[in-house]
Amino acid sequence: MRLFVRIAQSESLSAAGRAFGLSPASVSRRVNALESEFGVRLINRTSRRHALTEAGQLYLEKATRILADIDALAGQLSQHQARPRGLLHVHARVAVGHHFLAPLLPEFLARYPEVTLKLWLTEEPRDLVENGIDVAIRLGNAGEPLLALRKLADASERILFASPDYLARHGPIRAPEDLLRHNCLTWPLDGRHEDGHAVWQFRGPGGRRELRVAGNLQVNNGEMLREAALAGLGIALLPVWCVAGEIAAGRLERVLPSWQATPTTFDHGIYAVYQRHRHMPPKIRAFVEFLAQALRNPAGRSGAFPLAAE
Repeated sequence: MRLFVRIAQSESLSAAGRAFGLSPASVSRRVNALESEFGVRLINRTSRRHALTEAGQLYLEKATRILADIDALAGQLSQHQARPRGLLHVHARVAVGHHFLAPLLPEFLARYPEVTLKLWLTEEPRDLVENGIDVAIRLGNAGEPLLALRKLADASERILFASPDYLARHGPIRAPEDLLRHNCLTWPLDGRHEDGHAVWQFRGPGGRRELRVAGNLQVNNGEMLREAALAGLGIALLPVWCVAGEIAAGRLERVLPSWQATPTTFDHGIYAVYQRHRHMPPKIRAFVEFLAQALRNPAGRSGAFPLAAE
């Protein structure tokens, strides 16, 4: 199409050929192929002159418009690729969204006004491709080899806690095995342990242990586990930033502080997970870089969350 427009502008196959690095014979073959495709003559050719037919004039008019649109689109795509813009779909757990993302989003959106953020909070992970998710924020390395993974920061460890009233009524807890005699408030993991049990892992002075604990409440929501513990129902296990305020105020007490505990992995990092891109969209790159910088340097930010236990 561009070759035809150049022929029409120069009225010469050889001149158009030189502009495209083609021989006159090659240009002629391409014009013949174009005419055969449409079944109509586009150029009247003589030994001295080349002139467009009526069909050729129509093709020139339309081709010029089409090429202008293509060039405009290429320019728009280049601009789109050059700066963050468009809809950014982010997934996280409810507590992660509340404690980690909410304090940072106003600054991100002010810095990138052409980005529209869609934040989807659920208690279970979601498939990125199936749900059209650009970035997922997760605690711990999920180990998904087909996805790109960027560690943003080292987050707070998970801790065991209960209300002072519960501990006064049910006695002290000096070792992980003591939990087998207590009401443990647990988080159901992907349908596992439907019998009401949960597996908690421990690492501490006595080495590494794994226990099947149980209680009368399983719920996949950190806020409800915290409220249940505050009400004296039992012992729960959550990241320290979920209960730091209650522990500081004395409404909750940490249990087994010399032991690390987890229902999944001892990796407490915060990770951004996204699809592998040969050319990463600027909106994804900007969001991941922004979070990495913000989580590495939380001091001085309004509403910053704790990244380490006090």
